[in-house]
Amino acid sequence: MKINFHIDPKLKADHADFWLRELTDHLATIITQLNQKNEVLWCYQDNEISPIACADIVVLQAVGNRIQVDTADKTYAYHARLAYVIDQLPAEFIEASRGTVINYRKIDHLELLGNGKIDVLMTNQQRVQMSRRKIKNLKEKLGI
Repeated sequence: MKINFHIDPKLKADHADFWLRELTDHLATIITQLNQKNEVLWCYQDNEISPIACADIVVLQAVGNRIQVDTADKTYAYHARLAYVIDQLPAEFIEASRGTVINYRKIDHLELLGNGKIDVLMTNQQRVQMSRRKIKNLKEKLGI
């Protein structure tokens, strides 16, 4: 099998076309793995690197050149750009603002503010303000 590739920085998302003579079990496994979203993020805390299940993550926030990963009881660091991580996360994550992503399954309740904005209170007692541009996405995910 020969694979040719070309990197196009203008693309909005990653894309690959494979021309195969035969789809073997090994290639099918590789294709499945490429299509799956990450189940864990390998995060730093002090001098340790630990796998944090995406289902346990409550909020991701860009802080300088790293991402702060908040779970119910701990805070970790992840070394990557937020835009890259968003593409790797499962569907239960939505952007709350330009630098913040929340797990909508970890929302405790919403607080409607008088100025048309919404504060999201998460299960770990963290308060996240939704950007006006992102409120529509939140309502669609929650079915409201």
